Amino acid sequence: MQLGAHVSAAGGPQNSPARGRQIGCDCIQVFTRNQRQWQGKPVTDTEVAAFRENRAEHGIGVVMSHASYLLNLGTIDPEKAEKSFNAFVEELVRCHRLGVEWLNFHPGAHTGAGEQTGIDQIAASLNAVCRAHPDKDDVGLVLENVAGQGTTLGRSFTELRAILDRLETPERFGVCVDTAHAFAAGYPLHTEAGWEETWAEFDQVLGLDRLVALHLNDSKVPFASRKDRHALIGRGEIGPDAFRRVVTDARTRALPMFLETPAGPAGWAEEIRWLRAVAEGADAPLPEIQDSGVKL
Repeated sequence: MQLGAHVSAAGGPQNSPARGRQIGCDCIQVFTRNQRQWQGKPVTDTEVAAFRENRAEHGIGVVMSHASYLLNLGTIDPEKAEKSFNAFVEELVRCHRLGVEWLNFHPGAHTGAGEQTGIDQIAASLNAVCRAHPDKDDVGLVLENVAGQGTTLGRSFTELRAILDRLETPERFGVCVDTAHAFAAGYPLHTEAGWEETWAEFDQVLGLDRLVALHLNDSKVPFASRKDRHALIGRGEIGPDAFRRVVTDARTRALPMFLETPAGPAGWAEEIRWLRAVAEGADAPLPEIQDSGVKL
């Protein structure tokens, strides 16, 4: 089992492994560059060497990059589509150079053009990326499910399947399930029966071998609200039982899991400790931490 969080890469990605280890991470998620800007500087040779060295020194396992939230691979607006494509390629190149094995991204939004058009556009964009960079298949491309707000696509496992079915190299792609997004999208992870139904559907529609990572987040908003609002583990609408299941269920416990809760680094350390204790069978109380306001 690998537990981790989305840690800061301020000052360069080479600083993230130490920050992860300081809070007890086995794995980390990062922004390789400022995710609020369309263009990011290429990583330097010095940064690459330092990142690889620091990762090994601090014993960090899986590393996953999160692509910029600015990207929309589903848009049919030519200018926005080109900017999204270029930014995605830049991220892929940075991951390849750093040795980051997974690049996680939100599929995109159709912005009024319709679901079918949006799905077709997302697949076309991803096919273009893979055709342009066949030599970078060491970086797995990871579709993340979304809560379903607005015209975003990827709310359901069926929508993710529709994208995958249009890909020319589907073997380059995996799926990351965000627990808060799934809950807000209508997957009842908060009940035992709903937990079983959710993973049975995932297996039927996508296949559990497609599941490569999890984002562990509780939800500040009610079930099926289609809003993306993360809460502290066990303190939101999902509740603690689902997170006890995630670290004990054979289908999920071996996956790299990344916290994106508003706990902040000190709180993530406590949440990681709680998850480890629960995984080992302890009847541990939830950590007494505060919402720091961090948003990911």
